[in-house]
Amino acid sequence: MSKGSSGGSGGVGVLFVVIVVLIAAVPKEVWITLGAMTALILVIWMVSKAVEAAEKRRVEEQERLRIERVAQAAAAKHERVEWERREKQARIDMLGPQNAVLMESALRAVKQVAGTEAARAGWLGDVDFSTDIAGIADGFAKAHALNAVTGKLSALTKPNADDRRILAEARTTIANLERTAIERVELIAQCAVEARHIDASLRAEREDARVAEQRAELHGTLSAMLYGIEATPDSTPTNSAVDAVMARVQAYREIKSQIEQARGAGA
Repeated sequence: MSKGSSGGSGGVGVLFVVIVVLIAAVPKEVWITLGAMTALILVIWMVSKAVEAAEKRRVEEQERLRIERVAQAAAAKHERVEWERREKQARIDMLGPQNAVLMESALRAVKQVAGTEAARAGWLGDVDFSTDIAGIADGFAKAHALNAVTGKLSALTKPNADDRRILAEARTTIANLERTAIERVELIAQCAVEARHIDASLRAEREDARVAEQRAELHGTLSAMLYGIEATPDSTPTNSAVDAVMARVQAYREIKSQIEQARGAGA
């Protein structure tokens, strides 16, 4: 066992000496080059890892911002929907369900008018419908309030002559208020229709102008092309290969015909 251990230690020692000799035999310049390459590879690896880390942080930041934007958009939409719901309910409470629907249609028509090209270009003049909307709201609100009171009065038992008289007067007033407000709603809706008609007319005028411009341009181009063709001398070749070939074909046929005639005469 002692001899085996000594032999193994000796082998390791010899191997170590051989390695040292081989290392010593390698020129110094080679070691410098290897060291430089190793350092360069290490730097490249470190830069690559740094870039990967930066890219990961950038992607994570973008995802965080995207989630925030989505959350903000959802919150804004929820707030807008809630605000619209409250506004709608407030109109119903103040004007009554049917009148609230008419008011909403008037507001939509106002937005449609304001969004037309005719309004933006000034063709419609002042498109401020605030006075009309206020008048519609006032008429519907008064009619709704009168309806509430007349409903309660009508529910009383044993109505007398005064009840019937004032109820009739109230119903007439309600009808007049609602009729006036509805007429204003219809007029605003008609304004939206006419504004769209003007938009269609403006689009048609632009299309006609575009076609006229294109027509004039094409006429000019075509006229120039025709003038160029007419002014160019006849380019038909005088010694065309087609003419030469056809002439030779005709000559061949004539010669062949003469030969056949001569053979017929000799026979």
